[in-house]
Amino acid sequence: MKTATVTEFRQNIKEHLHEIEADQDVLILSRPKRKGKKSDFVVLTLEQYESMEETSHLLSSQANVLRLMQGIREAEQGKATIKDLGF
Repeated sequence: MKTATVTEFRQNIKEHLHEIEADQDVLILSRPKRKGKKSDFVVLTLEQYESMEETSHLLSSQANVLRLMQGIREAEQGKATIKDLGF
């Protein structure tokens, strides 16, 4: 995880965005506290954001978590079946 100030980010935006994409890393942008509160930002690729959203959705219900855990156990035990979905 990399960090930069908002000012530094603005001055080197192309380089920062290239690094984020190339390294698949996130960048934390910090700026001075406003009204006593931190006002930092996170910059990441759309692909990373969508992956986080998908993970959050998959783990949002207890029933789905249990199904995923069962699938992981079955795969670890060699009981998984691979199917061609035709994509």
